[in-house]
Amino acid sequence: MRYFAAPAPTTRPGDAGEVGGAAVPMTLRVSVDQAMRTVFSELAKRFQIDHPGTQIQLKFKRSQELADELEREPAPDVLVVRDVDMNRAAQTGQVKDPTAFAANRLVIVTPPGNPNHVFTFTDAVRSGARLAVCAPELACGAATARVAESLAVPLGPAQTERTANAVVDAVAEGRAEVGLTYSSYATSDEPRVTTLSFPGDAVSVERYSIAVTTKSENQNRAQQLADSVRSGDGHRLMSAFGFGAP
Repeated sequence: MRYFAAPAPTTRPGDAGEVGGAAVPMTLRVSVDQAMRTVFSELAKRFQIDHPGTQIQLKFKRSQELADELEREPAPDVLVVRDVDMNRAAQTGQVKDPTAFAANRLVIVTPPGNPNHVFTFTDAVRSGARLAVCAPELACGAATARVAESLAVPLGPAQTERTANAVVDAVAEGRAEVGLTYSSYATSDEPRVTTLSFPGDAVSVERYSIAVTTKSENQNRAQQLADSVRSGDGHRLMSAFGFGAP
């Protein structure tokens, strides 16, 4: 999968980062876990506005794939992946000073108003309502399995969806009456659905880290991007898109 450019704002003479009235061109390549597609597209747009002449190219894939690519493809300037995959990259010296900055957690998704009165994971599994879950190979599917195991509640019959978004769509379109997916996907679809947290969801939390890669040729600007993601404004934007604190 190739990188694609975030929307580039128009620069103005006199903006910071310009030499002789023209913005100094710079491209940052950023590899991001696919769960953060929407929020990082917005973050990239804002960063480009604040840093004239900088173009951000984004690549979205599953964290494991992005970490694997560091071994065989040209490295991005910034890596944004799950903690477990960032740890692998750090152990092989591919990144420096990774920092956790956001978390995604499993939530219950119901039709607006929660007509089946589903409030717990056990309710979702045992209510008799048609249940949609993420495929087991997805991070949200693995999180669902962890919660089921921790609560000793077998999942039982459920329709399996190939993406986290598809779980939300199944509920919103009436093909399922309750779903289990990550908060970032569910929050973006309100008010088509109602989103509920539930007791015992701590084992479902997926934390994400950001780091500048050791092979980046734009270390300073890459670090500025990482710092902006970890800033107060960055955290507020993460929250607006359904991500919590790490």
